[in-house]
Amino acid sequence: MFSLVRKDVAAAGRLFWLVLAVGGAQLAALAFLPFSYMLGVLTFSAILAFGSLAIEEYQRTELLWISVPVTRAQIVTARYITTILGAVAGLTIGWTIANGARRLAPAAAEGPAALLSLEAHVVLLAVLILAAAVHLPLHFRLGAGRGLMSFIAISVLGMIVVSLATRLILSAKGLPSPTSDPAAWRELAASWIQWVEPRLTLLLALLAAFSAAMLLISLVISTRIYETRDI
Repeated sequence: MFSLVRKDVAAAGRLFWLVLAVGGAQLAALAFLPFSYMLGVLTFSAILAFGSLAIEEYQRTELLWISVPVTRAQIVTARYITTILGAVAGLTIGWTIANGARRLAPAAAEGPAALLSLEAHVVLLAVLILAAAVHLPLHFRLGAGRGLMSFIAISVLGMIVVSLATRLILSAKGLPSPTSDPAAWRELAASWIQWVEPRLTLLLALLAAFSAAMLLISLVISTRIYETRDI
């Protein structure tokens, strides 16, 4: 199984260096804009995590893996490991670049430094793990291309639903939108931070446990799907 992981990592090698060359400079610039950096490093890490899966049809690696003497369960597990390794690598690289850039030019930094902290990257890792838990079963059921398109459609639909639900909740509670009254939201955000800070370790542990549980459930589902799929 670990030989499959090494082969997946090797297959994604060119993609890694291309993404690092282009995304590394961008992350260094975004380090001074932490809110933008969060989106940038999440995208950077997602490309490293899912990029090799997205180009699988072009590389035709699936036909290679099912032709070697390994079980489909091992193939699935190897893909999960490769995906998590890519996410961890992306976040680690982003965290290193961003903090290095801010140390070189501390006077240029804007926004809360907490968004570049290790804790913030743990939250982003949990987000990527949850995304993997949704995307990988679709990948193994529908294939690389259709699986990716289905995941994008689900993600967009989810963002629309969350946005509409948030607006309805704000309206029901009589709270203004962040764009119409940013001062009120800064005060509200400050109160949330005060509540979260003393409970941060517990909340991170709960988030990590939930993400790990969802990933394990997803692994079982993907294995069952792939073992019965006619390729």
